[in-house]
Amino acid sequence: MKFNKYLKDKIFEIVLYVILIMIILIMLYSFSVNSFLFFYITILLITFGLIMLLYNFFRRKKFYDNLIQTLNKIDQKYLLQEMINRPNFIEGKILYDTLYETNKAMLDVIKKYKLKEKDFKEYIELWLHEIKTPLATSNLIIQNNHNAIDESVLEQLNRIDNLVEQVMFYVKSGNANKDYLIKKHKLDTIIKKIVKRNKKSFILKQITLELKDLNVLVNTDSKWLEFIINQIINNSIKYSKEKNSFIKIYTKKEKNRIILYIEDNGIGIDKKDIDRVFDKGFTGSNGRLKYNSTGIGLYLCHELCQKLGYDIAISSILNKGTIVKIIFPLNSLVIENLT
Repeated sequence: MKFNKYLKDKIFEIVLYVILIMIILIMLYSFSVNSFLFFYITILLITFGLIMLLYNFFRRKKFYDNLIQTLNKIDQKYLLQEMINRPNFIEGKILYDTLYETNKAMLDVIKKYKLKEKDFKEYIELWLHEIKTPLATSNLIIQNNHNAIDESVLEQLNRIDNLVEQVMFYVKSGNANKDYLIKKHKLDTIIKKIVKRNKKSFILKQITLELKDLNVLVNTDSKWLEFIINQIINNSIKYSKEKNSFIKIYTKKEKNRIILYIEDNGIGIDKKDIDRVFDKGFTGSNGRLKYNSTGIGLYLCHELCQKLGYDIAISSILNKGTIVKIIFPLNSLVIENLT
């Protein structure tokens, strides 16, 4: 807050005060007041006016400067009212109280929408759990009543199941920290479970699978890590070539981390798309033209890896293949020789 701008704002009040001083001096002169007293009163009136002007300026300056500095520092601007003190002048009090009321009204609206969002998420989660029952039943019926189209139908049911699971994890990802159960888990066990789950797709697409150096324990939530790895393997299956396809899953140990590699020789990713594969809703040229991708799978993998404290990276050459790396930091590992 600059003094010249403050003076400009107060110019009308200053002019009125000067006129008042002149009226008082004229009255004193008309009553033939002693010249010394006349001079003393003049100095007193001017001094009093200057003191009041400066006093009002500095207490406003302190409040407004703090207001602007705080506003510039904080990222969540709506918290401004909570970060400043209530001032001792009327305009500042009005501003402070206004901010308080608007913030309160905003928070009430947000609370209302959060409750609606919570109800919606609870409904979706319930629906997702319910729909898994007929899917599982359909699988059992097909397996017990073989015919020529069994394999294709089972593959489509498996695909539906994966998409349902994707929606479930997407709904839960906003408050994933409430659903964690971090324990020591054998990486080999998690991956073999995923392979068994997708064995029909491996057989149907004649994909060769190679597992190597997976005897390692990691501190993780098995459910979340299984989802992440399953999404990556499903992508490798989905974008595999028609002949001589393979998927290799292996680990490499480094000084302060271990890296899980999921490598395939599929159709790969265009160079112009590689930096955006973890963006929400990004499908790339392959996803748009051939496979009707949702663009959610890799986004969720990235989000959940961050929540678990892992890094995830991807490299690819078009028509040559793709390598996805999940990087476990040392503090999440318990490396043991389990063979």
